[in-house]
Amino acid sequence: MTTIRICAAVLAMGALACSGPVEVGDGGEADGPTSTSDPYLGEVPPTTEAVVFAPGKVSIEGRYEYALSIHPAGDRLIFTVEIPDKGASVHGSSIRDGSWTKPGPVELTGGAKRNEMEAFFSPDGKRVFFAVYCQGMDVRIWAAEVTPDGFCDPHPLGEPVAQDPSFYPVQANDGSLYYTNLAKRAVFRAILENGEVTSAESAGLERGGHAFPSPDGSFMVLDSASLDSKEQRDIFVAFRTDDGSWGSPWPLGPAVNTEHSETCPALSPDGKYLFFSRYNEPGGISDIYWVSSEVIKLAAPV
Repeated sequence: MTTIRICAAVLAMGALACSGPVEVGDGGEADGPTSTSDPYLGEVPPTTEAVVFAPGKVSIEGRYEYALSIHPAGDRLIFTVEIPDKGASVHGSSIRDGSWTKPGPVELTGGAKRNEMEAFFSPDGKRVFFAVYCQGMDVRIWAAEVTPDGFCDPHPLGEPVAQDPSFYPVQANDGSLYYTNLAKRAVFRAILENGEVTSAESAGLERGGHAFPSPDGSFMVLDSASLDSKEQRDIFVAFRTDDGSWGSPWPLGPAVNTEHSETCPALSPDGKYLFFSRYNEPGGISDIYWVSSEVIKLAAPV
């Protein structure tokens, strides 16, 4: 998790009417091979050795990138960009006329909130959940509707999710919403009915940072303090047990965890690839990496 910085302006939190969709990445045509059947900006898929994702397009030197999400249709993606001392914003790219657009800023709240981050598409692709903040750690979870051209109707989630500062909202295939409750310092699970929160409680994970459930619900990837150093974070996996609870998290192997911190794990919609951030640029700045999810199976306890 990167440091949350203070917003330059405090804006009222409230539902916004849809005055037209917000475009997804309007920075022009992207360089390199593209295809409407390729959801990865023309990048060659990795094996069990993690590599930088879309260098020069998504991962750019001198800024933080984290929390990447791919639409289940495979025709758009979003991720968070944070420039040191300038706050966070969501960037995106989409396929237009058979080519990926150059990734560019996306205003999910239509400008109502200056700092937006950690945006994730719902499994059905109809909504996006994300976090906004303006005062230190006072970060809250919002949602917006996904349209063919962008997003509209951004609004904050209600109680009990809104009771505490929270972020990293990821919806599972069963409809429940996993997120990080900063006040409780734990991963929580909320139940949604018709888009409204009906309940929320601890997800029961022994460790908790940014957490992302697998498409089939059999495991959860998350980041947490390294077993070797409290100053460093690593990516772990917790497997679902026979009684439905989460087992003890196991650190992923050296293909993912290194001497640098690794955070913000996310999975492709089909579960084939793991995305995460590695803070190995000068000054401890992060790039997004990806690797085959086979590395998760290799971390399973014997």
